[in-house]
Amino acid sequence: MKAKYILSTMLLLSLLLAGCRERVVPAHGETDVIVTTVPSYQGLQETFNLYNYQLDRIGDGVPPLVVEKMPEDLYRIAEVETRKRIFFKILLPLILLVNDEILAEREQLLAIQQELEESGTLSPEQVNTLEALASRYRVNLEKEETSRTIELLLRRANIIPVDLALAQAANESAWGTSRFTLVANNLFGQWTFIPGQGIVPEGRPEGEIYEVRKFPTLYDSVRSYADNLNSHNAYQPFRSLRAVQNTGEELDGIVLAEGLLSYSIRGEDYVREIQAMIRQNNLQRLRDVSLRKME
Repeated sequence: MKAKYILSTMLLLSLLLAGCRERVVPAHGETDVIVTTVPSYQGLQETFNLYNYQLDRIGDGVPPLVVEKMPEDLYRIAEVETRKRIFFKILLPLILLVNDEILAEREQLLAIQQELEESGTLSPEQVNTLEALASRYRVNLEKEETSRTIELLLRRANIIPVDLALAQAANESAWGTSRFTLVANNLFGQWTFIPGQGIVPEGRPEGEIYEVRKFPTLYDSVRSYADNLNSHNAYQPFRSLRAVQNTGEELDGIVLAEGLLSYSIRGEDYVREIQAMIRQNNLQRLRDVSLRKME
């Protein structure tokens, strides 16, 4: 087992905004995250035990564990519920860390909005931050006034429902056992149209150039998924549904799944399947969990 502590992540967040590019290490306030690479599910179970991480006993929070790759032998677990629990324990901290990172970006936007309202101007540092966030969330700075840009960004820079993300990851990755998850760390079936940046799927029609996107780690896949829901025009219905729920309160993944008709060519059938997975696995119970502060 390899485990290590990582730098204070507020610094890493500032580096992200400076370059606005994908990162391997997530942001989690002033607390170090724990990155681990374990090739087998048995070793991963030992790591979970080391941090007293059980899904039915997370009143003190979820440890900020970043499992970089899915164990290749996960499919060998005969007992379905055990395999599901391990999958959810891998994904849950990643989703919470991504949401914490988004909330940190949101706080920066709110501070910029307040400064603009009070003084009418922004510092060069705030302008740089706004430009980086506009790039991440696909908002055209040149098209809108600054105040309107901030409003648009606040609508996009918002958290993803935990239950929805868990169900979609399970569905798209075959519970962490798909080839694309094991080879490319791709949990959500995301594509790329840049040749050589991903894996060519079997049976791709002649003339098509799309590939299944590669990610450095599972965390990068989760962050990209969140960026996709928060910025792509196809998921504007999802963001509209989310806007009626207050940030910081529990987001209902069953309700917000209605905004994902464009996520799959299966449309409504896909949405109903995701909603059923949330109910069948009682993922609603994980909506209000938070990350544990590590000493």
